[in-house]
Amino acid sequence: MKTIKNLRNKIDFFLRKSIRFSREYKEKNESKENLFDYLPDEKKFIAQKKEKLYFEKYCLDQLKNNSTLRNYLENLATIELLENHIKVDRKTPKVLDIGSKNWFYAAGQYNFFKYNNFEKEIRLDGIEIDAFRVYSNFYTRRDYALYYSKGLKNCRYICGDLLNHQEKYDYIIWFFPFVTEMPLLEWGLPLKVFKPSEMLQHAAGLLNPGGMILTVNQDKDEYLIQQELIKKLQLNYKKKGKFNNSFLEYKHNRYVTLIHSGEF
Repeated sequence: MKTIKNLRNKIDFFLRKSIRFSREYKEKNESKENLFDYLPDEKKFIAQKKEKLYFEKYCLDQLKNNSTLRNYLENLATIELLENHIKVDRKTPKVLDIGSKNWFYAAGQYNFFKYNNFEKEIRLDGIEIDAFRVYSNFYTRRDYALYYSKGLKNCRYICGDLLNHQEKYDYIIWFFPFVTEMPLLEWGLPLKVFKPSEMLQHAAGLLNPGGMILTVNQDKDEYLIQQELIKKLQLNYKKKGKFNNSFLEYKHNRYVTLIHSGEF
């Protein structure tokens, strides 16, 4: 079964990269009037308070007025994650997001780094090895990503393999790196691209002095595997544990690790 799935993924992946199907994607704005009605009163109060803070601090008017309800909530959750774990101490930060998929959270990342402490010029790159994967509505990940990052100055979506990327960054964000084979196969990728240790080592090598990688793993098992990969590479890291955001509940728990090129 594993061999058959890998062969199918290998063929499909080759075809996607060769054909590069693409068309312009657009979304309609949805009302945010009853933004947190799905939450119980105590959680609703916390979410409302944080949303107001983030809206003002990170200048989210453009995002709030041009997004679906779910996309706005996902970006709020992204901002909360970053605010809880990253202190932006660079005047012109350069940021890389690894495995961006359709990059639905691009605006949250961008506004967090741009408006953290003071307004600054930033560079935000997202890189995705399977950018031309087609959804059931016949739009690709790249189509979505270009829409979600539209209008964000110095924001770039890179269709490519991290291992071929050589630019340096101050901050690297990595949501759900593949640390076991089956999730990678389920997401439609061939086993030839399963290189967790090599990719982590390469990512660490992309950090500027004093730079940081924030990784998020799904469930404790993957989190523990991530720790072992980091230890074997002898990287400087801190386990931050489970992250519970104020805006959304997910099927799988999320765990955070920080990797630093210098001292914490």
